[in-house]
Amino acid sequence: MSKFIIADETINVINAAEAEIAGLKADNKANNEVANSRKIGAYCELIASIAPVKLVKGNLPRAVSKALRSALLEEAGLKEATAKRYIENSVGAVRLFDLGGMSNATPQMVREFLDGSGIDSENKLAKAVKGEAEKSKAQMLAEQVVGKWSSAKDEDGKVVQGNVFKDGLSDEELDEFQNAMRELMAARRAYRNSDAAKAAQAGAGAENETVDAAVAAFVAEGLGEF
Repeated sequence: MSKFIIADETINVINAAEAEIAGLKADNKANNEVANSRKIGAYCELIASIAPVKLVKGNLPRAVSKALRSALLEEAGLKEATAKRYIENSVGAVRLFDLGGMSNATPQMVREFLDGSGIDSENKLAKAVKGEAEKSKAQMLAEQVVGKWSSAKDEDGKVVQGNVFKDGLSDEELDEFQNAMRELMAARRAYRNSDAAKAAQAGAGAENETVDAAVAAFVAEGLGEF
């Protein structure tokens, strides 16, 4: 295998993206969107650059990984933790979308894969490559309460369901939770039924007032006399 060399353009894109992101205020929604877009753009460049490399058991060959890490730290000027995330998530994306060994991969192609999976931020990418697709609040709560399956990696490094079920609450806590949930559901239904009754009564009262006003106007105009 020829020596892996990351293109200067890729390094420049990553460096520029990180510099711009660092200058944005995280508490501003518009800035967050810009930061996410720039970060994903940098990932597209990096993923496309490593796609031609054939993975070994789901990971980059050691020499390639070392060269990539060195380039991100020394040339792109990234911090160790940031470089680590870039490498792990990018390699994970190559596994996720079966891009390993694809010599014609482009940043635009990678962007289409990410867009098609609803991935528009580093956080969503990290969850996707770990097999943790975006979950609803209900799903997350159910897993916290009941538990969930462990995860494992197959021979290609892809995340698959493990063979261990990790409990959430203990059996005693789960019984307590179910009792509390039944009580709260009963209270919720009672409140809503009561609220609906009040709304219906108010609606009927308003309708009666409208009818009374119409009749009064009718009589006032003399149209109600025979």
